[in-house]
Amino acid sequence: MPPLRLKNPLSTAPRPALALLASLLLSALPASAGDAYKWTVQYLVDNSRTVFGHPQKISPRHNRGLAISPDGKYLYAGYHHSFNNAGEVRRIQIDVADFERATVAVVPGILAKGIATDDKGRVYISDISAIQVYDAALETRLLRIPAGTVDHVATARENGALVLYGSDRDDGTISRWVVKENGDGLGGAALEGFGGTGVFKVPGAVDLRGIKVDAKGNIWIVDLKGNKVFKMKADGSDLKSVEVKGPMDVAIDGQRILVTRWFERAITVLDDELNVQGSLSVPWEELELSPVGNNHDGRLSCIVTVPGKGFFVANEAGQTSNQKSTYGRIDNHSDLIDGKLFRDVFQDDNEPILRATEVTTAPQ
Repeated sequence: MPPLRLKNPLSTAPRPALALLASLLLSALPASAGDAYKWTVQYLVDNSRTVFGHPQKISPRHNRGLAISPDGKYLYAGYHHSFNNAGEVRRIQIDVADFERATVAVVPGILAKGIATDDKGRVYISDISAIQVYDAALETRLLRIPAGTVDHVATARENGALVLYGSDRDDGTISRWVVKENGDGLGGAALEGFGGTGVFKVPGAVDLRGIKVDAKGNIWIVDLKGNKVFKMKADGSDLKSVEVKGPMDVAIDGQRILVTRWFERAITVLDDELNVQGSLSVPWEELELSPVGNNHDGRLSCIVTVPGKGFFVANEAGQTSNQKSTYGRIDNHSDLIDGKLFRDVFQDDNEPILRATEVTTAPQ
């Protein structure tokens, strides 16, 4: 039986937009590397609220997986600690500012290490020993693909065929499945390519994690413990790499490649030829977030882009600063301190998903 899917009856209720908590990017980027960004907190776990009757004071925690719908309207966020440590995946509406109402669906009981969507909006979740595939609304499980220890997943169209890639953190391999489509449904998946086996061993790989496919069909993979970013063609040829310390995930924004550095809590920017262009830093103080997170365990994990507009990045084990929060709803946990409104004066809020929006400067 597939996990129960829950739906929020308040998800369509209109809500006023929260004021943008804009702050300029703190970065070491040269001008050619990219424009400045405004940073906001797109979503977080408000500890004083409940979602579908589930109190959030203890869970969910450890937001690792992150994906975006092809229309850019929804995020899919996977948490490792929830529902008796079994994890969950949330569907989050981007244009709803209220964190509780923004959560429009939850699939409990699934440990999402990585999440991807295809061009029809279907959702691919790398679970403990399989890739679970759901419809866009997370209402129906469409397919289960046995996948060993696949950590992250990515989809692509290759000559019209729907292709799924997975990175294996244990044996340093990339798997390639061709997925059979039946209208909006799926009829199975078969390992194909890479010389017929559907599996490619990345030479020298130690701990493969994030994987993406760019518009030219190149595959980008990060190696967390190997401190490398790999780039190769879809057949495994022309393999190249560059050293990046502690990379966790990769995202493509045209010719700009964004690489999250896990415990470094920063983002390295590459060009599409693997040249390092600079580093982006999160403005923690301006966002009123703790730079080190919960128990000094905060990190930047998965990242997704809206090409030409910016990106979303998961601050796994992150939290608001000073055991308080300026986020969430005003309730009996809220108060004014020295003229400043804290939405929660008793405890921090957790697992922020950050949004960085490009700021373009008109020519003078």
